[in-house]
Amino acid sequence: MLSGILTTERAIQMNIAIMRAFVEIRKILLKENDLMEQLRELKERLGEHDVQLSQIYDAMENLLDEKAAERRWDERERIGFRKK
Repeated sequence: MLSGILTTERAIQMNIAIMRAFVEIRKILLKENDLMEQLRELKERLGEHDVQLSQIYDAMENLLDEKAAERRWDERERIGFRKK
């Protein structure tokens, strides 16, 4: 505060340096808020992808279970009469 009142060259330079420091701090905070928003968006997207991947895995498991059931049916021991 004193550097804003004093009129010496050194006080003026110090006041300018302080103002520049506050401007840089504001820029950093704005960038940080932007990064936080981007991280929040990524987190939401990943959550959606997790659900979609889970659905895909479930569908694949169902298909594999159906294939296994078909294979067991085809490989079963036949009963009854056999043609020669």
